[in-house]
Amino acid sequence: MKLFPSTSNFKLLTSNFVFFAGKGGVGKTTTASVFAWIRARAGERVLLVSTDPAHSLGDALGLELAASPRRTRRSLEAVELDAPRAFARWLTEYRRPLGEILEHGTWLDREDVDALLELSMPGVDELMGIIEIDRLAGRSLHDVVVVDTAPTGHMLRLLSAPETVGVVADVLGALQHEHRVIREQLARVGRPEAADRLIATLAGQAREIATRLRDPRRTGFVWVTLPEALSLNETVDGIAALARAGIAVREIVVNRVLPRGARCRVCDRRRMDERIAIAEITRRFAHGRTVRLVPAAVREPRGLRALASLGLSRAQGAERRARSAQKRSAAAVYSSALSSQPSSLHDEPFAGASLLFFGGKGGVGKTTVAAAVAARLARADSSRRVLLLSTDPAHSLGDVFGAEVGDTPRTIRGAPANLLVRELDAAAAFADRRAQFEGAIKEIAAAVGVEGASDTLGASGLMDLAPPGIDELFGILSVVDARAAYDVMVIDTAPTGHALRLLETPAAAREWTQVLLRMLLKYRTLVRPGQLATELVAVSKSIRGLIELLRDASATRFIVVTRAAELPRLETARLLIRLRRLQLSVPAIVVNARTLGPGRCPRCRVVAATERRELELLRRASGRRCAIIQTPLSAPPPRGAKALEGWSKTWV
Repeated sequence: MKLFPSTSNFKLLTSNFVFFAGKGGVGKTTTASVFAWIRARAGERVLLVSTDPAHSLGDALGLELAASPRRTRRSLEAVELDAPRAFARWLTEYRRPLGEILEHGTWLDREDVDALLELSMPGVDELMGIIEIDRLAGRSLHDVVVVDTAPTGHMLRLLSAPETVGVVADVLGALQHEHRVIREQLARVGRPEAADRLIATLAGQAREIATRLRDPRRTGFVWVTLPEALSLNETVDGIAALARAGIAVREIVVNRVLPRGARCRVCDRRRMDERIAIAEITRRFAHGRTVRLVPAAVREPRGLRALASLGLSRAQGAERRARSAQKRSAAAVYSSALSSQPSSLHDEPFAGASLLFFGGKGGVGKTTVAAAVAARLARADSSRRVLLLSTDPAHSLGDVFGAEVGDTPRTIRGAPANLLVRELDAAAAFADRRAQFEGAIKEIAAAVGVEGASDTLGASGLMDLAPPGIDELFGILSVVDARAAYDVMVIDTAPTGHALRLLETPAAAREWTQVLLRMLLKYRTLVRPGQLATELVAVSKSIRGLIELLRDASATRFIVVTRAAELPRLETARLLIRLRRLQLSVPAIVVNARTLGPGRCPRCRVVAATERRELELLRRASGRRCAIIQTPLSAPPPRGAKALEGWSKTWV
């Protein structure tokens, strides 16, 4: 075990780019901010960047941040990246050559092309985000760029952007190929056009960034986690996913380790569980990596002064205590419940709904809360068929239930028999839908009677240019289309930024299908719409049905999960605004893991007082029509069907 960076070892990593990654809510933003401040205090010029669509870097620093860097103090600048804005700027520059490629390689005219270009291209906005980091870093000649990434699923999508854009470049190259051959052989023109230069630029940028991300001399990765089972499991999965992509994690920060303190039923139990988790993290990851411990602060640090003074020190004897803790029984469960009797909580926020979304900032306990509600609803009425579905790319439903969960709905041992659980495989759902589209394209090719016509028409390539997030949308559609099989679907979403993109995708995806349909109708004298038109009409209807369902307050509810702390509260306030713009009903906020019950040590009293203040501010932000549900802190967190159901009875 080693110290997190201090004045004596501030060069935790000597790379020019340092990415902080991990599960939502583990403290990536705070950890990245402290690391950036230490590097800046040592005299280096530092750029601190947030790539999370649901930015909280400004909240952590106590500053208003935007898409342009703002100097904080010393040689530290901070910026909240706006990837869609960077993509729009890129599209403005390259709209003409991109339009020419689509005109040359498909049956589309300029009107059709312009309609498609209004939609984003998969991977390009994320790639432009990385390129934007380059542009901002180079403008002021920074020595180091510290990147605070989005939670795991979105972060992996960001890091896979170079490969995604490589595929897009290949598609564009294929669409441009016939025009290039004709130009060279018939017109005797060999000089590259702007379209050729665009394809080469995209491919080159993708290769350069992919190479840099895999070069440990230039790019370092720090994985931030918590000393708890769920975070440990996601750490295993996340580091393995990065390793498969050729990216090595050199540092692991175990954040919020509860320090020594007065005896307390709540804190003592948490300390024992944390020691077990730390021992497991050390056993799995210490070889070839540095594992650092960060003690938990009593009050959530916010602002540069608080971050600078954050006590980052060695957890004395952590390994020895961990080995000792492993020898003790971990079977005893303490839950700081208000009462052992069933609580006064009623199910009004959930009653009558057929679609229940649970979402919020990463790390607030969305999965645990969604699982408990699903089990509660299923137990309350054995005739009610309930599906609990995770759409988070970094699934954790299986970890919460302590069972194997996959893309096929299954029952869980100990849970009600009428509860089925599924972790959505969005890629597989999109692959199935893509196969249907491409089968229809082959039908068009046969009707046209031109060898290789599917490539000539470019319709297959257009599938690669579908709006980002459409894979997850098709996954949701596959479930919603089958909703007649269930009375209630409980959906555990990804953290805020990713979840909002999923909820905002239907409109863009429907526009994409409408554009393709308009093309088929326009060129029906050239191609026979046939199966492709049928597929597109079916998808368009499904998306329209989903949009209508999302806006039906009697059928669909969005339950926001948060914590009674300042940063989650600020993000929750912004999330409520976005959800209301989407016309989604938000009847309740679950304030998770409140410090309630018999915890009486000085630390618990301070934390409880802080939470009461934050809860009052949250009530004001949510409005009168939004119920507040409080769940008590449980040590250890509830795991397994029986524990989840018992825990749900303690809510108020």
